[in-house]
Amino acid sequence: MEADTKATVAFATPNERAPHATTSLVIEAPDGVELSDGAVPRGWRLDLAGGRARWSGGRIEGTRVVAFPLSVTARTRAGNVTFRAIQGYDDGESVRWGANLTVLPASGSEAPSQRLDRALAAGAVGLVVIAGSFLVLRLIRRRPLQDP
Repeated sequence: MEADTKATVAFATPNERAPHATTSLVIEAPDGVELSDGAVPRGWRLDLAGGRARWSGGRIEGTRVVAFPLSVTARTRAGNVTFRAIQGYDDGESVRWGANLTVLPASGSEAPSQRLDRALAAGAVGLVVIAGSFLVLRLIRRRPLQDP
């Protein structure tokens, strides 16, 4: 997903403890990531508070997989961020896992300005340093190392 752009992310959650059923899922967003409503799977209820989403009231039975979508806006630098998840089961046990998301630099009108003037100035300074280095090397090579 791109930085500062809203995207829908689905947390596909399998029930991995059959014969027990998954009865809740909590997703905690990392710093700099905002959560907002997504389409709630049939039979589930979503409680959203700050950087935490909690689905309850439904069941994932057997080996089924249910996708829990959320709208996500990453207000962070490009790179990987990790969501923390807690999956609750009908026997009171829970399993913690992480879900990674790659944040890409923003593009289009959301992208930061490119500062072309600074890039050109840095390039010019680099060329002056290289040319000066060649000039100094040439002057050094013309001098004899020892007097005859």
